[in-house]
Amino acid sequence: MRFETVKSFILWVLIGTSLLLTFALWSYTPNGERLPEDAVEESTDLGGIEESISSLVEPSSIIFKSGDNYFGFKDPSDRQSLYENMQSWTLYEFETSASNGPPSRDNMVEMVFPDAIPMELAGSLFTFNEDNYFPEWQFDRLFLTFNEDSNTLNVSFLSEHGDQEATAVINNSEKYGVLWEYLTTFEGLTEYLRVETTEKPSYIPRHQTNVPSVSVAVQTINSNLMVDILFSNPEIVSPNRIGENEIYYTDNARGIMRVYPNRRTMEFQNPLQSSTELLEPAVLLDQSIMNINDHLGWTDEYNLAELDAEASNNTVRYRLHYNGYPAFGSNYTSTIEQQYRGTELHRYYRPMYTLQNYLGGDESATLPSGMTLVEKLENSTTYNMDNVRHIKIGYDLTYQSDADAVSLDPAWFMDYNGTWQKIDFEDQSWQQGGN
Repeated sequence: MRFETVKSFILWVLIGTSLLLTFALWSYTPNGERLPEDAVEESTDLGGIEESISSLVEPSSIIFKSGDNYFGFKDPSDRQSLYENMQSWTLYEFETSASNGPPSRDNMVEMVFPDAIPMELAGSLFTFNEDNYFPEWQFDRLFLTFNEDSNTLNVSFLSEHGDQEATAVINNSEKYGVLWEYLTTFEGLTEYLRVETTEKPSYIPRHQTNVPSVSVAVQTINSNLMVDILFSNPEIVSPNRIGENEIYYTDNARGIMRVYPNRRTMEFQNPLQSSTELLEPAVLLDQSIMNINDHLGWTDEYNLAELDAEASNNTVRYRLHYNGYPAFGSNYTSTIEQQYRGTELHRYYRPMYTLQNYLGGDESATLPSGMTLVEKLENSTTYNMDNVRHIKIGYDLTYQSDADAVSLDPAWFMDYNGTWQKIDFEDQSWQQGGN
């Protein structure tokens, strides 16, 4: 009996202690100012917009072939407008088959994309009359040919290696007329030169090109926003300055973020992610777009530049564009890049500024002709044309820290062995354009 009495006493003590602790928790008021009832959590987005696959994936060139001559748009904004229009054209009779390479016609239109695009994303880029089963291969070129008897257009998505194709028909005489008018009037077009670069041809303006130099004010993105976005527990993250031009953030667990105020860029790495799971290209791209959409990270006009879905890489890169021209800068001043390990973000590099007001510019700069450029490459003792993958006109972006602005100067660029380089004609040297 005595033992049962002791057990009952202990039980009552435990119950009483539990009640006291519960009361203490309910009645506890932390030190410090109380939040008002209508307080709303501050936004952690970057103030940009949401984008989609259809708005981020654009052709870098739209080429009109007339006999042995090639033509492209004088103004790249006209190319963008036509492409946006074509995305709404309805495609019928979708089929897939083996291919012997690109079509050979006197009159046709060729779209060149900056990198191979998963064919399964075609339904997000273009309008089909019904749901289709899309093959697993990728395409980087699209061709449109003319059926003059029926005023219809044949569409051919050519696989990256040229051995497969997907075809469709645009059965609309009005849309036929839009493209045919370009090939008969050449209005808004200029002559282009076909250059046999490694694997695939590049198309560049044959004659001299006038492009304005511009200066644009920028607004700095607050580093604390990126801390809130990238770290699961931002309260324990504190900045540590390393020298004059680097600020180091870490939570000693999940990640490391470095901000470089002198060039307005950010680099984040999550060292704990070790998975090398292979992601399908479409999954990788969709995952990256959703991640950046979540914090409204599309602060300026960016387009897909590279999609590298490999187990050891899983990288997506987007390039800044201004007035339809791509921008090339150093150390991620003009690109957003993400790398994934499985479904987890492993690396994230981006500019820490947004373009604001146009500050003016000089007279249009006159760039050397495409013929001059090709002659320079072919006569070079340093570079081999077999290693040139792409050539294009773009902006050389330089951040002006004293003015909180960027200067955009037109120049020729080439992708040489996977690295974009600026071509300097004045001193016959070659300077790396960087990322």
